[in-house]
Amino acid sequence: METIKTETKQDNRNLSELVRKLIPFLGLIVMILVFQIAGDGKLLTRGNLTGILNQTVYVAIMAFGAVFVYSHGGMDLSYGGVIGFSVLISILVANTGVPFAVVVFTSIAAALVWFLLNGAVSIYLKVSPFITSLCIMYMCRGILNTVCATQKYSVPVYIYNYDNWTVKLIVLAAVYIVCYLLFEKSGIGKANKAIGGNPAAAQQAGVRVAQTRLIAYIISGITVGIAAVLLMVRAGSVSTSTGQGMEMNVITALVLGGVPLSGGSRVKMAGSLIGSFSVILLRNGLIILGVNERVIEGIQGLVLLLLVFLTYVKNKDGILK
Repeated sequence: METIKTETKQDNRNLSELVRKLIPFLGLIVMILVFQIAGDGKLLTRGNLTGILNQTVYVAIMAFGAVFVYSHGGMDLSYGGVIGFSVLISILVANTGVPFAVVVFTSIAAALVWFLLNGAVSIYLKVSPFITSLCIMYMCRGILNTVCATQKYSVPVYIYNYDNWTVKLIVLAAVYIVCYLLFEKSGIGKANKAIGGNPAAAQQAGVRVAQTRLIAYIISGITVGIAAVLLMVRAGSVSTSTGQGMEMNVITALVLGGVPLSGGSRVKMAGSLIGSFSVILLRNGLIILGVNERVIEGIQGLVLLLLVFLTYVKNKDGILK
């Protein structure tokens, strides 16, 4: 009798886990159906799909790296500011006539500096990553506003050669595969998830907590630098609004993809990809329905709040740890 009860409980847990994994996919399908019907078929037109995919690429690549940070229970709000800063530096370097490979390296290095600063301050100086990343976002935004206030910077003509779907899809697939292998199949991802589950237990099990968390920030910085290159190629210029609001898109993408912001073993890399499509689809669908852009931001904030409330696993340190 006891064996039957145990098997029943196990079956219920397996069913619950399966439903939890399917929810992000079902949510994406429901949104597609609702916006396609309510928008009189405008959602799935070729031009609109191209726009959705263009916006999804940047958010998805940043979300792949963000998974490492959020899996150990970290918090980062600097994505929008850092990607804007990286685009600015990349364009300034590109206009010196250097090879494109140097521009890519510069973009990654520019983003990496900020994420190393974020990680070092929050990990070794024990400052809340929420506060640290918020300060970094404002510093990057301040630099961008100062430099671009009176002059618009554009990319050299040759940069537009890289604005094609072959490049974007190859980069997207390559970044996802590398991040997937690191997160799901290597010790880096397992260690970050262990820290998110219980930092003290992870340390007792031999996990180097500080070093592991710093590696997560390094990976996230690299992905932001890569996303900045694609954004630069697509936009062709930089302004004071470049990257604005992307931090909300990244966080919402993770939550829509079923990634709990408290971290732990339930964090999956696939969720970041599904969530990235979902958040862009949500914004795009609301625009098709004629909703004002400012109202859309409010709706996105409400959706994020509700999802965090439903999925966040509370612990003694809370979301600001």
